[in-house]
Parts: sequence; structure tokens; C-alpha cells
Amino acid sequence: MSKITQLASKLTVVKDLGPERDYTERGRFRKVISTMSEHKLGMLAVNLVTALFAAPLVVMFIVLMGMYETSQIAEAGFNFSGFIGIGYGLTDDTVAGINMIYGIRQDFFLYFFTPCMMILSIGCAGAYHCIRNWMWGVEVKPKHYFRGIKLHWWKFLTAFTFMGLVGTNAAWSTIELIRLTSTTGSASAGIWIWSITALLIALLTALFVGVWLPMSVMYRTGYGVSIKNAVLCFLIFAFNVIFVTILMAAPFALLAVDVLNYIIYVMMLFYGGSFLMTCNVSMGMWIGDMSLNTLYEYEQKQAETSKKGGKKRKQGKADVRPVNEDAASEAQGEEGADAQPQLQPQQKPKQGGGKGGKKGGKRPQYRRR
Repeated sequence: MSKITQLASKLTVVKDLGPERDYTERGRFRKVISTMSEHKLGMLAVNLVTALFAAPLVVMFIVLMGMYETSQIAEAGFNFSGFIGIGYGLTDDTVAGINMIYGIRQDFFLYFFTPCMMILSIGCAGAYHCIRNWMWGVEVKPKHYFRGIKLHWWKFLTAFTFMGLVGTNAAWSTIELIRLTSTTGSASAGIWIWSITALLIALLTALFVGVWLPMSVMYRTGYGVSIKNAVLCFLIFAFNVIFVTILMAAPFALLAVDVLNYIIYVMMLFYGGSFLMTCNVSMGMWIGDMSLNTLYEYEQKQAETSKKGGKKRKQGKADVRPVNEDAASEAQGEEGADAQPQLQPQQKPKQGGGKGGKKGGKRPQYRRR
């Protein structure tokens, strides 16, 4: 048995909340482009509303942090002479200025990064819910954004809080490493180990969350089961997850270019955030279709095959059928789209039994989905 087969055997197999569809569908990136094109106004609205929740993060680290550094340097009155004018009474405060700048950046990450990520998580919960429905071909109304917040806020808050803490640790240690190498020329081995370890943990966290977030809005499972399935799926599709994550993160490398960074900011304000989230949801759906949904269909076929021997099911078992989260509930005008799976009333088998019974006839099928 291969390692992938061993990992797949540990999955808790469930079916997602979406409508019936072809699980072998290809061209997922084309699906992203077609969905973005078909729902331009909706994607724009979702992006703008989510940008409001991202505003504290943007304002704090792109606007206020730079302004605060400049004001503190000016207030301190440091002289960055570079030792020019030695013998004329001048002093060089370059080292002190560098320590102040990096100290301010460390403080900003320490005090503000995690709270800003927690605020952003609320908007992302509503955005993922809407984008998931569009990718499934389900109708989306403005109320669904707030329904997504109501249903998924606690899952996203947990994930983004953890990302905030991990990101704070990585940023603080990396800034400390840069500060020491800039002012003293070297850093201790402990700082190097701390920084590298923190960055690796941050990378693994980002990759895992990229799998868990879309799957958390696709499936109705317990918290522990959802994390276990996400970890196993990440291990099974690690190469695909890393490749897609690199493609999604590539545009942010352009932020280092002074002219292009403003273009990236404008794109993120209007459609960039929706595009990245749609790519993430598409990846999660592909992983789910290739693993959980496919295994679920296989188990159903195996169960149906085992029932064809004319064996009678015990009377009294309920027929539990999964409820299509939005398609079914909205078609019926129900508000509780994510209610628990409904228990169908018990059906009595027809007289005459199944195949080979006294009166013949077809035995009713009871399937647990």
C-alpha cells in the first residue's frame, strides 16, 4: 500500500454541500476566469466590502507605520552624518536611528498584526461563502455575505488568529535578525535558528490554511474532523498546493517595485482580493472532488452493490439525506441554509417484499448519504 493510499484511508469521508456535478471536471483556472467574468458586479461588491475589514491592516502597516517612523526620527533629531566631519564636533546617530526604526516595526507587528488579522477574518468568512456558491453555480444574494459571516465566523477567526500569532513571531524574529546584522554585522546562532524556524512554521501554516479555509465552507463536519481532513489532503496534494500558492503569491513580489506597487494596491482594492479567494476556493474544490467526494461516491456504489442480493433491510431505519446548503433551501424559501441534515420520515416497505417475495415487486432502497 502506497503512502498516499494510507493517508487517504484515514480520511473521514463526507460529501460536500454543493449540488451534484462532475467530480472529474478539468480546467479549474478557466472556471475561475469564467466565474469572475460572469459575476463581475458581485465580485466587485464582495471585494469592496471585504476591503473594509482589511482597512485596519492596510492603514496600520502601509500608512501609519511609515509615518510614525519618520516622525520619531525627526523628533529625535538624529544626525546621519556617516562620520563625515570628524573633528568638527559632529556625531553619527546612524546605528541609533536603525535601532529605532526596526524597534518601531517590531512593536507594530507585536501589538497590531494579530488584531488586524482577526478583523479581516470576519470579512473573509462572508466572501468565501459567496464565492463558494458562485463556483457551484448557486444563486448569491447580498444577504448571503452576512449569512456566511454568521455560519463561518468562528472558523475563520480561529484560523486568522493563529496566522496572526505565527506571522507576528516570524516578522519579529526576522526584523531582529536584520537589525543585528545591520548594526553589529552579525547575529547569534540562536537568532538565526529562531528566525528560520519561525519562517518555516509560517510557510507551513499558510499552506495548511490555504487548504482548510475553502474546505471549511464546503463541508459540514466537526472542527476536529475538518482539521484532520485538511491536514491529510494537504499531505496528499502537497505539490499542487505549493505550486498554486506560489502562483497566487507571485504578484505580491511586485510590491518591491516603487511604480508597480500602487498598481497592485488598486487591483487588490477592486478585484484582486476576490480573484485570489476564488483561486483558493477552486483549489479546495479540486482537492475535495479528487479525494472526499470521489471516495464518497465509491462507497455509495459499493453499498448499493451489496444491497442487490435481495436482502431485506431492517424496518425502522431513517433515510438521512444531505441537504444542498443553498440550492435546496433557497428554492424552498428557507432561511436556514446551513441547517443540520434533515431526517426524512420513515417509509414503510411495500407488501410483497423484495426480489423473490410472494408478490414480487421492487424492494425500496434505503441509502445513507
